[in-house]
Amino acid sequence: MISSADMADSVTQLRTARRLVAERSTADQPLTQAALHLIDCAADVVSRLPAGDLESAREALGSARAAVVSATYAVRRIHDLSRTEDA
Repeated sequence: MISSADMADSVTQLRTARRLVAERSTADQPLTQAALHLIDCAADVVSRLPAGDLESAREALGSARAAVVSATYAVRRIHDLSRTEDA
């Protein structure tokens, strides 16, 4: 069983990771935007773990879906940009 302190530490680490990605990357890049969104979704899910109820599980699923949409958009955008550059 994961303790509340471990959960808080995990969320803190994710927030630190997000800050570092934001500071060291170009924010207008699709992959950077997707990475930041994925980190936000992960932090959201981890913060909901202690509740363990159905509503929290549904919200976690919503965060996971949002992360997939964000990553899919980034891949498509990068693909489109690479095709434009190659033309």
